[in-house]
Amino acid sequence: YFPLWKAVIWTPIPLYQLSVHFMINTQVTHLNHDSTESYSRDWYAHQVLTATDFGHKSLFAWFYSGGLNFQIEHHLFPNVNHCHHQYLQPIIQEVCKKHNVEYKSVTTFYDAIKLHFQHIYNMEKPKAKAE
Repeated sequence: YFPLWKAVIWTPIPLYQLSVHFMINTQVTHLNHDSTESYSRDWYAHQVLTATDFGHKSLFAWFYSGGLNFQIEHHLFPNVNHCHHQYLQPIIQEVCKKHNVEYKSVTTFYDAIKLHFQHIYNMEKPKAKAE
């Protein structure tokens, strides 16, 4: 027997935890200065320019993010299982280099978080007015 009050209390807690972890992983890969200020009319280039990868060599980053640390690969190939993204990454990076599209990646999860918070900090500053 599982009382209703326990279900009411314990159902939202795992949902909240999952949401927080998901938001952390998606925000650090999308909301940083380089990603938010980039644009291309070419769909493929736009997918690469508006995302940032992190922790390519980190098992923790891959496990904690569910493979979203390879965000550029995820944007380009959303239907490909995340276990294959690490193998696509060097190919995509080489294609980006060939076509002069900036491939943004940071070494650690901490670096990605740092970029995100720098962006938030800079957003609170007023923009200089054009003369």
